[in-house]
Amino acid sequence: MHLLKTKYSSFGTEPTGGGQWLHLNLHSPVDGSKVSVVAGHKAPDPFFASGSFLMFPWVNRLEPNPWAREPFYPSIHWLTDGNGIPLHGLFHNLPRNILSETQGDLESTVRFSMDIPETWRGTLLSKIQVTEVYQLTSSELKIIYELTNQSEEEFPFALGIHPYFRWNEEESIDDLFLIGSGFHQIKLGDYLLPERILGDELLLNGELPLMGKNLDDLYGASGNETPYIGLFSMNKKEKLLISGGNFYQVYTPQDRRSIAIEPMTSTGNFLHFPGANPSLIKPHSEKKIEFSIRLDQF
Repeated sequence: MHLLKTKYSSFGTEPTGGGQWLHLNLHSPVDGSKVSVVAGHKAPDPFFASGSFLMFPWVNRLEPNPWAREPFYPSIHWLTDGNGIPLHGLFHNLPRNILSETQGDLESTVRFSMDIPETWRGTLLSKIQVTEVYQLTSSELKIIYELTNQSEEEFPFALGIHPYFRWNEEESIDDLFLIGSGFHQIKLGDYLLPERILGDELLLNGELPLMGKNLDDLYGASGNETPYIGLFSMNKKEKLLISGGNFYQVYTPQDRRSIAIEPMTSTGNFLHFPGANPSLIKPHSEKKIEFSIRLDQF
């Protein structure tokens, strides 16, 4: 386990276990209490049953998939859903190695490299260097991905994270409300692949009670302001804000002890869906993707 901490916050990960998040405790700006906001991975759960992981070079599902060949498939890094559609990219369970680290009372930062398999050496994907950076302050965790294209080719990609959020361990999400900056829902088909943007109605621009709601929905930002999705409770004066994605997948597990809010640069099926807005790294260039989890007050 790796522990990043400040005087009032802490963030635990498992670098050798695919960078799984174990916990995130942030400092309440209202009363100074410690608030547990992430439902971390719990052994012996399967890797994808809980916790958080990186999705890259695609997010959620991608079919047909150009990486469905050796040395990427078949391998322990290839995951499919019940319909055989590839899930969550290839980097989700790669081991991490610490590149640098600074810890302080006000701010702490750690940088990780990805330990790619030897069988990938020489492929285009092996020439896309991914550095994972976490910056922790008392009430915020920034998650930064620094991508460097060391090849002679352009590289299209989608990137996202897949964290499960909660408001302290003992509480149900039925006590919570979703808020947001305003989104259009993207209709998903039978295989949970995006079909079309439903542009007639603006959603998540007010309060949505989670009581009794079962969600597995994809949203695209309306473009009016910096996109975010948040959580709050009527019993508390804080709100939790998740930002950085142009698209968000929101999913409620059956046990209703947490909610997945997944900020992403593009949609699933990003190479084939017209509204996916894929990202691109030009040869010998760099790109930075940044997400934020922040505990704020009303």
